[in-house]
Formats: sequence, C-alpha cells, structure tokens
Amino acid sequence: MEFWQWAQGYDEGFRYGQMTTNLVKEINAVLLKTRHLPISSIFSATFYRLATLMPKMGQQQVNQMEAGHVFVKHVRDAIIANRRMARLMNVEVYSQCNETFCVTETISCQSSIPPRSYGVDLRNRRYDCRRFQTLHYPYAHVVAACAKVSLNVDQFIDEVYTLELTLCVWENEFPVLPDLSTWKVPRTTFELIPDKGLRRNSKGRPQSSRIRNEMDIREKSDGKLCGVCRLAGHNRSKCLL
Repeated sequence: MEFWQWAQGYDEGFRYGQMTTNLVKEINAVLLKTRHLPISSIFSATFYRLATLMPKMGQQQVNQMEAGHVFVKHVRDAIIANRRMARLMNVEVYSQCNETFCVTETISCQSSIPPRSYGVDLRNRRYDCRRFQTLHYPYAHVVAACAKVSLNVDQFIDEVYTLELTLCVWENEFPVLPDLSTWKVPRTTFELIPDKGLRRNSKGRPQSSRIRNEMDIREKSDGKLCGVCRLAGHNRSKCLL
C-alpha cells in the first residue's frame, strides 16, 4: 500500500486538508472476532470478508442508481435533516446576486449552544461554521439560504458523494485463490534451529523472566526476630524472657 493511500502527509490534499481516520483503521469492522486467531486465519478472514464485501456494496450502489438516486444514502438523509432544521432559521440576503446571506437561528440546532448568526457565501462555498468546507455538502444554514432564493441545493454537493463515483470504488474485484494443495511452495534453502536458551526448564522451580527495576529492590533487614523480645539470634521457644 502506497503512502498516499493511508498517510495524510502524502495525500496531496485529497482529504481537503482535514485529519481523517487512516485506511488501515477502516477495515477493523471487517476483522471482528479475529484478533486472537493465528496469523493464517487472520489472513484468510481479511481476504474472504473483503472479497465478499466488494460485490455486496457494489450491488447496493447499483440498486440505488436504478431507483433514481444520485447521491449516497448518508448525504440524502443529511439533506433531509438539514431541510427540517432550516425551517427554524431566518435568512437575510446580503448581495444583489443572491450569493451571500446572514442566517440567524430562531432555535439552536444544539441544545447546549444558544442561537447564533452565521454568514453563508455560496460563491466561494464558505460558511462561518466551517461545516460546509469540511463536509463538502450543505449544512442547515446553507440549505436555508438556498431555499430563500429558490436555488437547488444539490448543486453544492461534492461529486465524491455521487453513486457513480462510489460505484467505481466497489467495482474492484479480488482474485479467486486456488486450493492450498495446489500451491507451489519453493524449497527452503535454510534450516530453522530453535534457541535452546529460550526453552523453559522442565525441572525445578520456574524462573521469572520479568525485567526488574528499583521497585523490586528490598531493604536490608536484620533477619528473623524473636516474637517475644524482638531481638535477633533466637526464636520464641529459646527466649529467656
């Protein structure tokens, strides 16, 4: 896997300058209940689960396109929710070309934040809350501004959310692996010799291999003391008291 496919430092701006989860972390959901399996089983689970996930997700994109949808379900649901919130906002037009607006909330979208006013710039696709620039699809304030001047909000949704582009991702196919018995395994040119020093002693008391530090150092003591006079050199049965 190339650096630009998983590290933000080499993505050349493909992630819009935002910190996102690495691609390596995205397949964790595919590898559930496999973390304690042998490495060969983890490899098989990774391969076969991803191989079956590709056609399944690809068919979902095709079904949505046949139903007449243009954008992915996540964006469609977000636009519906944003239109619902946009009804609770007042919009003032600040430009003759209907490109800049001041949107004031009558009821806050979040209960912990009081109602606020935000500036919306449709020409440069900017919005004071920065969600428009970050998510690249209209938030509630942008939807309210578009509704004020009867603009189609779909034109401000980035093309990366179209089903046509997401289908290109899921069109990739995994090759079918041949049966293990037909694999051609080259002969080994070396011999593996176990390290006898790492073997566990079969007899005697087991020895701890833990690395000791200053917490394991015990203070020097005077040895065993008498339980009666608390002096060293004898015990309770030989005490003169």
